Amino acid sequence: MKKILLYILLLPVLLQAGAVEDSLRQAIREYKGVSHIDARLDLAYLLRRSDFETSRRHANEAYRSATELKDAGRQAEALYFLGLTYYYNNVVDTSLNYLKQAEAIYRSEEDHESLAKVLSMIGTSYLQSTGDQEKAISCYNEALIHARKHSDHTTMAVVYSQLSNIFRLNGAYQQAIEFIYNSKEEYEKADFEEGVAWINYSIGRIYTAMSLYDEAEGLFLKGLNIYSGLPENTSTLTGQAICLDELTLVYMEQGDLEKALHYNSRAYQLYKEIDNLFGLSNSLKYLANIEFLNENFDPAIETLKQSLKIKKAIPDVLGLPGIYNLFGKILREKGKYQQALDSLNTGLQYAVGNNQKNRIMDLNHELSKVYLDLGQYKKAYQYQSRHLAIMDSIYMSKATRGMTQLEALYDLDAKQRRIDELQQNKTISELRLKREKTARNLLLVILGIIIVFSVIVLRLYVSNRKANIALEKSRKKLQELNATKDRFFSIIAHDLKSPFNSILGFSSMLERYCKAKDYRKIEEFSGHIRGVSEQTFRLLENLLEWARSQTGNITYTPREIDIAATVQNAVDLIYTRAMRKEITFDIRTEPLKVQADENMLHTVLHNLLSNAVKYSQRGGVIHAEAAEKDGMLEIRVRDEGTGMDEATRKKLFSIDENISRPGTEGEAGTGLGLIISREFIEKHHGSIRVESEPGKGSCFILRIPLRPGE
Repeated sequence: MKKILLYILLLPVLLQAGAVEDSLRQAIREYKGVSHIDARLDLAYLLRRSDFETSRRHANEAYRSATELKDAGRQAEALYFLGLTYYYNNVVDTSLNYLKQAEAIYRSEEDHESLAKVLSMIGTSYLQSTGDQEKAISCYNEALIHARKHSDHTTMAVVYSQLSNIFRLNGAYQQAIEFIYNSKEEYEKADFEEGVAWINYSIGRIYTAMSLYDEAEGLFLKGLNIYSGLPENTSTLTGQAICLDELTLVYMEQGDLEKALHYNSRAYQLYKEIDNLFGLSNSLKYLANIEFLNENFDPAIETLKQSLKIKKAIPDVLGLPGIYNLFGKILREKGKYQQALDSLNTGLQYAVGNNQKNRIMDLNHELSKVYLDLGQYKKAYQYQSRHLAIMDSIYMSKATRGMTQLEALYDLDAKQRRIDELQQNKTISELRLKREKTARNLLLVILGIIIVFSVIVLRLYVSNRKANIALEKSRKKLQELNATKDRFFSIIAHDLKSPFNSILGFSSMLERYCKAKDYRKIEEFSGHIRGVSEQTFRLLENLLEWARSQTGNITYTPREIDIAATVQNAVDLIYTRAMRKEITFDIRTEPLKVQADENMLHTVLHNLLSNAVKYSQRGGVIHAEAAEKDGMLEIRVRDEGTGMDEATRKKLFSIDENISRPGTEGEAGTGLGLIISREFIEKHHGSIRVESEPGKGSCFILRIPLRPGE
């Protein structure tokens, strides 16, 4: 926020209750020009949660004044604050409109720091208004890129937290935990205590979803304690209330309805005090659930109607499936089966529209129960099957994606063979036509110009010779490509068969030890299955990436990118894996802009860094450098690991040779990463090479032009 001199001079007064607002109002009356606009903006931001009309009015006035002064930065800030004001007062569609206007100005002004904050709020607004996770994730990813350029730790923390929430809603708890710990690290860097309280709350929610209620209870109480110790304002009171809400849910799950009612009552009072409609609707829903569990069905329905009315008015589309699910449960217990079905089907429509997998799973389960009570066993079976299928899709999503990619790969192979055949015929025909045309033209020249007969004959001979050589080279090249591809798929068939056999074998052993209740063995074989599945999935990903590059399905789309941010993004993705081996990074990048395809370059860097981690000893260091050299961008990725001999180096980028070696701690590889990397660097008209000696580590050096055509 921009601060004017008046606030510094009045700092002792501002510490008193209400002094900030009074001082800003005084500044609005006394100051003109830019200082007047800044005071209006700061007041609008201060009152964004608590006084909608006043906040909206001052933001609009600030926008008009900034427009008169042609001050684009303050115009964008006014639009951003209008977006915040409408968002916090539950008018999300209008909020999105203002936020997008602010985004457009910040883009034109190249204000990356402010752009990161606006994109973060746009992503959150998409989730709130439409439940559109795809649009939200796109906004969050771009917000991270801009925030990282300016070390905006608070914005990065907010984005990581929201991404964690999306993974949690989709049942991907491992990824949710990883992202929330990323958020925790950023809040700690920003020294933001309220953010640390939020992290305790967020991790607690993940544990609740995983049914780890004791752990969740401890985290919610810790978060509540931190919020209670902070200066009292709308934000910290909201923090206390959401922790109380989650404690209500924990005690409901544990069957302690008296404690649940106690915490629910405290949360409701706080939401009422700060006039938070979203929170009130949730507290009413939880109260209805407590009444339902106490078998007070009629009061539960009336309370739930109040909650539904508020959620529709806000609107809170993500909260509607839960409301209709609870209606269905209560009506089923009252024996009102048709009404229960209507309610559950309405909730299912909302959940499908929002792509809320956990809610879809729960609603199918409840529908199955109703049809079972009605004796309609076929329908009960159908909905229970859908419930189980969604449960499988949540916990086996990686394997499902892998199998889908495998099927796509075989379809691609069949199509590619046909394409190669047609291409070969076309090439041969074109070369024959060219040769015939050349011969005809030379004969005409011979007939027309006798005096240069010998010269024309010589040209005919040379031309025919070149055409034959070109034809022969083309034929050999096509044969080589087909042979290489056949070799490639034979390798894949072999490498895929082994892990799937391992999975089947371990699964059989797991089934046996489940019956014996030997939990140590169950844990051991579960770990084996997970390890083999992850390796197989990585193989499928690399395979599909290679195949897409060969058929031109991956388009080379260069644009100006910040190489330092791109290198840091690649490091961030493998940071968790490196931590497991206690490996650190030494990153030295010059502030360079380069015209490149960001996705391709990111894939190359990720492959090189992954290999560096794989072949580094525990506690090692990986060096990543990017600099301009002879008009080219040169990136070096160097490890201090096992290194390789000359024979291995020569085979490193060849699809004909499978030289994948285990890492320093037995990590397996696919052998395709470097091949894909070479393909992508060649699309940039660049080169990649390696320097290495056994026992002295390896250094991969890639060079690409700074600008296309250089």
